[in-house]
Amino acid sequence: MHQRWSDFAPELESGESDRVNDVIDDISDMSLSERSELFNSCFDEVVQLYEAADDGYVRQSVVRVADQLVPGLPIVAALDNDDRSIAIDEATFQDQTDALCGFLLEALTDDDGRVRQAAKRGLKDVFRTYDALDDEETLEALVIELDDMAGETSGTQAKHLREAKEDAKFSLQSGVARLVEGFEEEFGGSI
Repeated sequence: MHQRWSDFAPELESGESDRVNDVIDDISDMSLSERSELFNSCFDEVVQLYEAADDGYVRQSVVRVADQLVPGLPIVAALDNDDRSIAIDEATFQDQTDALCGFLLEALTDDDGRVRQAAKRGLKDVFRTYDALDDEETLEALVIELDDMAGETSGTQAKHLREAKEDAKFSLQSGVARLVEGFEEEFGGSI
């Protein structure tokens, strides 16, 4: 287990927002390589902590931390620019993104709405990352998967799954289509 994770785990288990936010800030302040290394060494423990937690706030905190471990767009930019300062290759990054996506999909079915909202926010970043990697196939598969998942539930769980599906569909649109849709959402029929 990575030394940093052994420092972070008790903070997450505490369920205290100040302590959890400090962990998230510490991870955000790490270099891209450090975050990737931390992901590789502790992601299994992150998942185990999530699965063992009875407290919804602890599960939400774990989801937020997992999202921070894979800084999608900054790594895509570094890979696109052949930034040799990061110690990660595209295949490893893709594997990490896929693992995070699977975890967040599971969290999107949590009984606690706070956990689902955190997972939905994390998935938006994952969708943007797949878009930046030009991985339309994965995005299309996620749209189908989220639609199927929404059909198997009801209430706010189904609502959150449908919202995540719409976020994935949005990432599939061309840049111009996204711009037009965003403009229409912002200004509606007032133009």
